[in-house]
Amino acid sequence: MNQLVSCMYRSSNFKQTKMKKNLYCILIGLVISSQYHAQSAGSYLYSNQAEQSGHMTIPVNMPSGSAVTLKAEVMMNVKATSYTAIFAATQSGRDATEADSLMSQRIAQIKYALGLMGISERDVHIDAVAMVPSYTQKLEEKKFTKRATEIPIGFEMKKNIHVLFRDHDFLDEIISEMAFADVYDLVKVEYNIDGVQSYYEELRNAAMSVIATKENTYTNLKLHLTSYSIADGFSCVYPMERYETFTAYNSGSTYHAVTAALSQQQLIYVEGKNAKVNIEKPFREQQNQQFIIQTAEKNKTIFYDRVPYNQFDKVLNADNEEPCIQLMYSLQVFYTMLTDEQYQTKQEQLSLQKKAQEQNQSIQRRRGKRRS
Repeated sequence: MNQLVSCMYRSSNFKQTKMKKNLYCILIGLVISSQYHAQSAGSYLYSNQAEQSGHMTIPVNMPSGSAVTLKAEVMMNVKATSYTAIFAATQSGRDATEADSLMSQRIAQIKYALGLMGISERDVHIDAVAMVPSYTQKLEEKKFTKRATEIPIGFEMKKNIHVLFRDHDFLDEIISEMAFADVYDLVKVEYNIDGVQSYYEELRNAAMSVIATKENTYTNLKLHLTSYSIADGFSCVYPMERYETFTAYNSGSTYHAVTAALSQQQLIYVEGKNAKVNIEKPFREQQNQQFIIQTAEKNKTIFYDRVPYNQFDKVLNADNEEPCIQLMYSLQVFYTMLTDEQYQTKQEQLSLQKKAQEQNQSIQRRRGKRRS
């Protein structure tokens, strides 16, 4: 009898062990397949919940009768010729004079440190934002009541410090000098470019080259295009507009939940976005069990997400390691399309019209000579 029980126990353990191995193999296979699916994608895929199709749709220019529209979308990455860093400084004082005096000392210290870096005072602009009184509450206790009364305790001055510099590597040193003067709030960094008109002209020429290449496709197919109108437009995107946030983490069922499900030969699955785990008992017992998972706070990351290149026919200065100003130009040319036979017929008609006009002009000249 003991041997029979022992055999049954070993058989039950063997089945559970086999089930565990099968489930672990499936989990390992899923992990390996996910690692080889996108080896150079980055953590951004964890927070990008949009479904990506494996098939790409190529936009096709469909002519409407004899009307054809050719488009050229070109872009250029331009490095900034200068940068403007804006810092926010706050100073408190017992009165307006003290607040202004302490703020002036800090700004003088900042200008001196920036001057040692090669940034002159004319490249530093101080923008006075506000001077407001500060209040606190004074507790007054009487025999039967307590009252908190607001009283002024001083003034608070706010100023913005604009620093113009031309080498992006200076930004780290500028931040360090600002921190030494107790200025920690970097509001924004603006990118400046000089001579933008020359870049737009280069984009226009590139777009014309793209249109000419597309016209050759119709010419090689013995189709003749005659342009009658155009439409164009420029656009500009600065790096400040292209920064995105994401949270990278991988969350799933807990170890204890998986272990309990395996030991009881149950199925486990997750509902929603890592909010609830269900353990379902198959076969005879249909009672479901649920428990709530309290998720931890995830760290958010900010990164530069440039305008993708896949929507453009041509990209100038595509290889850049730093955030750039992206200039875009769109050109649309409207044509009338004729087949080779229609084109030849039209040319013959134009030739006959030209001969008729020449004959009329010759007759008019003869009549003029006779009258004279």
